[in-house]
Amino acid sequence: MSGSTQQSASNPVVDLCLRYGRPHAGHFVVGFGLGLLGRVPQLLPGLIIGVAIDAFLYESGSYALPLVPEAWIPSGRLDQLLMTIGLLIALYLLGTAVGIASRWSMGVFMERFQHDVRVDTYDTVQRLESTVFDERGTGQIMSVLNDDVRQLERLVGSATGLVNLATMAAVIYALLFWLNAQLATFLFLVPVALVGLSFWMSSRIEPEHLEVRERVGEINDRLNSAIEGISVVKSYGTEDRERERVESASRGHRTAQWELLTTKETFRPTMEVTTGAGRVLLLLIGGYWVLFGPPLFLTGTLTVGALYTFFDYTGRFTEPLRWLPNIVDGYQNGKAAATRIVELETAGTGAETETGTETRTEANRDAAIELEDVDGAVAYEHVTFSYPEAEERAVDDVSFAVDPGTTVGIVGPTGAGKSTLTKLLLRFYEPDGGTVQLDGTDVRDLELSSLRESIGYVSQDPFLFSGTVRENVAYARPDLDEADVVRATRLAGAHEFVTDLPDGYETEVGERGVKLSGGQRQRLALARALVGSPPILLLDEATSHVDNETEVVIQRALERASERRTTFLVAHRLSTVRTADVILVVEDGAIVERGTHEELLERDGLYATLWQVQVGAVKALPESYLEELRAREVER
Repeated sequence: MSGSTQQSASNPVVDLCLRYGRPHAGHFVVGFGLGLLGRVPQLLPGLIIGVAIDAFLYESGSYALPLVPEAWIPSGRLDQLLMTIGLLIALYLLGTAVGIASRWSMGVFMERFQHDVRVDTYDTVQRLESTVFDERGTGQIMSVLNDDVRQLERLVGSATGLVNLATMAAVIYALLFWLNAQLATFLFLVPVALVGLSFWMSSRIEPEHLEVRERVGEINDRLNSAIEGISVVKSYGTEDRERERVESASRGHRTAQWELLTTKETFRPTMEVTTGAGRVLLLLIGGYWVLFGPPLFLTGTLTVGALYTFFDYTGRFTEPLRWLPNIVDGYQNGKAAATRIVELETAGTGAETETGTETRTEANRDAAIELEDVDGAVAYEHVTFSYPEAEERAVDDVSFAVDPGTTVGIVGPTGAGKSTLTKLLLRFYEPDGGTVQLDGTDVRDLELSSLRESIGYVSQDPFLFSGTVRENVAYARPDLDEADVVRATRLAGAHEFVTDLPDGYETEVGERGVKLSGGQRQRLALARALVGSPPILLLDEATSHVDNETEVVIQRALERASERRTTFLVAHRLSTVRTADVILVVEDGAIVERGTHEELLERDGLYATLWQVQVGAVKALPESYLEELRAREVER
């Protein structure tokens, strides 16, 4: 791969910031620059006060400010004091305005940065080969897509926080107590007021925080649904539409988060003005104290240097010390999150080979052929396949040919390689050797989306998305006419039970179809596969989780659905494939028998043994087969 990948591995923080921050660099530069510029109004008061102190303390001292014409400066001491106060107020207002603009610009940057990382990372994930999902758990992928992406926001916030924090509040406040405990105690009213404002603000923004969490939940639901249903997404070629759904959910979260930030900025100036008022109050009381003696209940003396230090640091001690460890923690979490995101993005990169880096990301070959007028002839020629790091082959030198319109049953013991064999046709996996052909063309030379549009696929665990019955049946074609939806459900034997549901085709099925029975879910998945009349059907364990009565209904639906289509039936229940034109018996990744149901029974081989198991003739099983079963149990 390119050098950027190596850079990502060594410094993922820099890599992510450059890749996703560059498009929004303007907002970052403006926000960061204004943040630095905002320091100027915070530093100038020290200079102004120093000049005022010199002028007030010494009779011969002149009140002169840099860049301010002498004609603008009043001659009277009281007027000079009022001018100083006026300048300070102006500086505080200017600093507040610059701070608002800085945080607004940085807020835009952070929200867009996070949005782009999430959407692009998901788009990369859904285009990875299926082997990547086999190696990584769904929870890990979800953690990266959601939690780690959120941690990047803390990373950016921590980086900007380092610029804004001057020193630890405890040290500053300790210094104030050391200088003058009475005045420090009096000024404690300022942080008390700020705490009160914080509680008030917290009660106001709590509903908006809840809204943000709701939006986060929607994102999790969308991502979890799309990742768990990745086989359906891939088989129907709807990656772009799923990306748009994730983008829409992320945009909703971005909007809610932005509304929360806007509310915060409504209250933040009040808090900053309160802090500024405390500093002005300090100057009034401290100035009076220095000039005329202790006011009110205060006693003792206040030196000029102490007054200057108090004024300079009054606003700074309101910054809580706890933000410093938070900044460090945020940076470390953000760095770890960036590393995990980069690892997931580069998960499609395999080992280095002599010709370069072997990719594990799904992609079309150059000059890929788009399928048109598919007949449905399928051929496997000496196909082999092994899962990464597996010691044994999942598919071992398999060869067979299927004429258009043929129904093929694929049976065998658990783990024999039945499902893997059919997934090679969908290009969920690429064969290590040999070819899988459709109408005489290697499927690797076919345009991926057109290949999958030609195959109606139902997986072992039929996945339904959260939504209505109609939305699930018309998943690959959301603009499908109602008549076509009903036609597919009738063919799948699902129309009758759908019309009995509370809202018919508009009934919400719940997450993963939890409101429906296993048989109902499988029939809706079959209806979804039949939408668009694909020339090939690939049904993996279509009756694996249903009772005998429902199995009969599904078998009749399969018989209707397989007419004039090339159909592959992967099954544990041999009754499902009993009427198939040809049955392939798979064991240890190889085809060990082939023929019709009757022919295979007459041969008295593995198929006949499996049949005896299912019809309950356990006593008739050969001892060798029982010993083999015991050996497999030991291995497990």
